[in-house]
Amino acid sequence: MKRTDARELAFKTIYSKFFNNSDEDTLENADTKDLEFTNKILKCFAQFYNEINETISSNLKGYTIDRLYKVDLAILVLAIIELNYLKENPKEVVINEAVELAKKYSTDKSPKFINGFLASIVK
Repeated sequence: MKRTDARELAFKTIYSKFFNNSDEDTLENADTKDLEFTNKILKCFAQFYNEINETISSNLKGYTIDRLYKVDLAILVLAIIELNYLKENPKEVVINEAVELAKKYSTDKSPKFINGFLASIVK
């Protein structure tokens, strides 16, 4: 599987953790290569979640983190982990992958929001 698939698996796991603290269902069908990258992301999620939320909250303009769609929040959390903690991929790739996840899983307005939000953080 490609890194894109591993990233998508991490996104689904983060999203599911907003509602349920177990990741068994999401990770049970993944192969070992996916799990290595996915587990790096999930370790950062567990370790730095409060800092990540603060980064998101402090960069929102005109509304609070509680008003974000949970899908968009999970995408932003994933992207911030990659941008600020893992730093394994170019910023442009991380932002593009986040936008693609938004196109696939969120509203029509979400890709533009995700792109603008992440672009403002990496400046």
